[in-house]
Amino acid sequence: MAVKGKGFKVTLICSAVVLCLALVAVALLVKYANVIAKSGIEKALGKDFSIGSIELKWGSVRVRDVAMKGASGREVIKVENLVVRADFMGLLRKKYIISSVLVEKPCMYVEVDRKGDLVSPVFPGKGEGAGKARKKTEDTGRSEERQPPVILKKIVIVNGSVDYLDRKSPRVPVTTKMRNINAEVRNLTVPFTDDPTQYTLKATVPEGKSTASVRSEGRIRLLSKDMECTAAVRELDITHFKPYYEGSRSINITRGLLDLDVRAKIVSRRIHAPGKAVLKGLEFGSGTGLGDRFMGVPVTLVAAFLKKSGDQIPVDFVISGDLDNPRFNISEDFVKRLSFGIAEKLGFSVKDIGESVFGLGAEGTKKVGEGIGSIGEGIKKIFKK
Repeated sequence: MAVKGKGFKVTLICSAVVLCLALVAVALLVKYANVIAKSGIEKALGKDFSIGSIELKWGSVRVRDVAMKGASGREVIKVENLVVRADFMGLLRKKYIISSVLVEKPCMYVEVDRKGDLVSPVFPGKGEGAGKARKKTEDTGRSEERQPPVILKKIVIVNGSVDYLDRKSPRVPVTTKMRNINAEVRNLTVPFTDDPTQYTLKATVPEGKSTASVRSEGRIRLLSKDMECTAAVRELDITHFKPYYEGSRSINITRGLLDLDVRAKIVSRRIHAPGKAVLKGLEFGSGTGLGDRFMGVPVTLVAAFLKKSGDQIPVDFVISGDLDNPRFNISEDFVKRLSFGIAEKLGFSVKDIGESVFGLGAEGTKKVGEGIGSIGEGIKKIFKK
């Protein structure tokens, strides 16, 4: 009996020691989990990513000061605070469910080159090695069970900002800044499906002498990229966007605002977007001549119309085209439609409104010459009324 009692004591002591060691290990893991997670995530994302801190709690993760640098060393993405909350009950249904993602004060620098390719930001996994790894994963994945989808029920963006440098569409690169971006996205699934993902967005564009407001909402089927949305812009200063519509014969615009309402629909990569634009408060530089134009239309016609219409030019338009056609560009098509709309509103029609809008050069000028007679008739109409 004494031997049995002694053995029991040894077992009890060993169990107590193991329990104490386990408790110490758990305490150390909890204490250093943030450091371990931070180091692991930074290693997985690459040297261009950095994280200030990570707080792990049951059902949620809080990440502070996320940053990503581009090839030049410039910060192209920065997030002050990121909170992810998970629904672990979804695992019982073989789904990874993220109940909410909160993104506070995200900043992003986006740049598009002359070909329209995205050059910033460039995320890890775009290189040749990533392509090989992806192919290997696809090959081995054919015989394996497909991974459960990740479902993000709600993504909220608070007080974000974007600087967008466009080198493709305008003659001179234009940087457009969006500030106070507040958005909400619901029901996003990865890998993408054709279930509708809803979004709402509000933002401001502080350019020139005015701060424009932007509102949009709609839904998108991310797998097929079909989309329905509405957008409204108010008080956009068009002087900042001169490179999009200004040509060698364009007069200097010193002031002008644009209100815009669009209802867009994309099906099978084809866009149909009817809308209405209102140009108002237009002011031109001194020395206006008969040869000067605004968006391809003689300034004399524009000035005369503005005097009669309460300083506004309302224009209806429709943007339509194939998004996969390399010759189709939404911003260029919008300027083109707006120019035609202005010309029609002013009772003036030519086959081509000119190089100041389309950048056609000498060849375009020949086409404009075909409509000189119509220009003269249009001027006569305006001044006879």
